[in-house]
Amino acid sequence: MKNRWIVQIPVAAALILPAMSASALGQALPGDTGRMMNGIMPAGGPPGGPGRPGGPGGAGGPGGPGGGPQAKVPAPPLALALEAAQAIAQGCKQYGLGLAVVDAKGEPRLVYIPDQSQSGHAYTAIRKAYTATVFKVLTSTLVAKAQTDPAFAAQIHADPNLMAFKGGIPLFENGQLIGAIGVSGAEPGGHDEECGLIGYNAIKSQLQ
Repeated sequence: MKNRWIVQIPVAAALILPAMSASALGQALPGDTGRMMNGIMPAGGPPGGPGRPGGPGGAGGPGGPGGGPQAKVPAPPLALALEAAQAIAQGCKQYGLGLAVVDAKGEPRLVYIPDQSQSGHAYTAIRKAYTATVFKVLTSTLVAKAQTDPAFAAQIHADPNLMAFKGGIPLFENGQLIGAIGVSGAEPGGHDEECGLIGYNAIKSQLQ
């Protein structure tokens, strides 16, 4: 099969992207720190060594993540995220969709692009999932509000990663937000939320 893997594990065909943990910068997607070291490796060696930017004792380099352990952010376990993604891909295989599962900060933990799907849908899926974590609701409930409330519409416009579209589904465990599912590309007919709920329903018993 013509699969596109970033992290290869023996599962159904998909593109799976792990994410660095950091805040969104400007127009970047949540978690994207930008190009590390301005794209050029330092003469003294790669970042990450002791005392070097990004390494133990070193500061985070421009456009790169800092060193040291990261604070734990609530997130769906990878196995659970993958289970939801595969359920969506199977249940909505008639659509060329992309989907994402993010942590409680809205940063991607899993991006899944089934074969024959357009990669661009994955970016929209991340944004929808991010939006679900910001507002802690199904993003479908934001559509009418954004269309009729100028102040809320301005809030959406102010953050390039917020999207008042259907397809973002928050995930809670014992009442605590742990992330969200985002789906884009289940067209025609606007079935993004319907497909996302297939994934949610596949794992909801494990979130209680």
